Amino acid sequence: MSGKYTKLRGKLPAFVEEVKYQERINDEKQLILADAENPGEANVNRLAALFGVCREAKEQLENEISEYNVRLEALSQMLCEALENQGFDKVTLSSGATGYLQDTPYPVVRDKEKVLAWIKKHKMQSLLGVNYQTLKGVTNERLVAGQAPPDGVEVYLKTQFRLRNGNNQEDN
Repeated sequence: MSGKYTKLRGKLPAFVEEVKYQERINDEKQLILADAENPGEANVNRLAALFGVCREAKEQLENEISEYNVRLEALSQMLCEALENQGFDKVTLSSGATGYLQDTPYPVVRDKEKVLAWIKKHKMQSLLGVNYQTLKGVTNERLVAGQAPPDGVEVYLKTQFRLRNGNNQEDN
């Protein structure tokens, strides 16, 4: 199976992980090989099966984390209401931990033109950078079309293993 970027293998430099992270990856490779019947052999079927098992375990943990995030938000909202209703601004637990209310602004752009005008008026043009996802999309489109990436952009190709479920959906 080949994808739309496969033709770029060998033409773009390979993506290289951060050294410390790659060291951890190399250690994990050694553990995986040590568990094999023939430690020097990286059997594709065995590795793909291990990949599937590991990915499923990760998905289960991510689902659990999502549930914890929902519960934490519910508790946070309930605590905000309770503290405000009871006139408290903090609570101290027997463990010594202190809980308190914190207000954090979250800006949302409603009128992009007005925001751009404000940025220019206040000489803050450095804020007008390109969003990473937008730059990635523009760059990918240019590469597929056989064009060079935008000036000032370096492109690395990261080749990863993917596994499709029985319903032809691709997962990490």
